[in-house]
Amino acid sequence: MKYYESKRAVCPFYVRESGREVCCEGAVRGCETRLSFSTHGKKKRYCRAFCRGEYGECLIARAMCEIKYGE
Repeated sequence: MKYYESKRAVCPFYVRESGREVCCEGAVRGCETRLSFSTHGKKKRYCRAFCRGEYGECLIARAMCEIKYGE
């Protein structure tokens, strides 16, 4: 599967994405959190809302902030 990085991503925990997956930083060093979507459209909507938008509303980003910074 070919992965690429979006230059429009603003989330500090975003790593890369593919057709129906988004990879974010993981809670443990050297690991990633992968979100798999049933369709490319659902992934695209998610990325627009969170990876490229209001990442503070994303549950993954909120969990990573709590884990890394205690916020």
